[in-house]
Amino acid sequence: MLKMTNHTARMATLLLLAGTAGCAEVEADVPEAQVTQKGISFKGSDSGGWHDEVSGTQTFELSSENLSWLKDLNSKVYLMQIDLAATSGVQDLSFIHYAHVTMSTDDKNAMSVVLADYVRPDNQTATATISAKTPYPVDISNLWQAKKVLVTVSVAGNLPDKDWTVSVTLHLSGKITYKL
Repeated sequence: MLKMTNHTARMATLLLLAGTAGCAEVEADVPEAQVTQKGISFKGSDSGGWHDEVSGTQTFELSSENLSWLKDLNSKVYLMQIDLAATSGVQDLSFIHYAHVTMSTDDKNAMSVVLADYVRPDNQTATATISAKTPYPVDISNLWQAKKVLVTVSVAGNLPDKDWTVSVTLHLSGKITYKL
């Protein structure tokens, strides 16, 4: 699901209007857009009551249908932040001590790009959402152009015994250029 801010919607409208007015090139900054994947399920840890550090990994796909609004444009896309939000099975994500998120294409030989590494601060209170801001904008423009984009979320910590689900939100920014 793509969520656009009012500013982004206005920029998209300007691009469309400019295209119909016969302009040769239109450029617009997109300060914030969000792509959310809901229902990312992790299996319970089956630790049998032992609460040692364990890990879990899930991969989800963003296909051309999810990203078609951007693929037709000459664009630069940057990842700024990733949020994991508890949606079922758990009340908060305080059991996650470490999260690692990567993006790649479905090409077996393709390199993956590290989007975020999250380490839970010792003094952080329990929260239903983990936000991992990137230290600098991560350029994912080339990956974004692929037919399939794979996002892999790996977590480690005292994971719960029962199954749990999160939503993953990618916070994006960029520049869109449309040439007639």
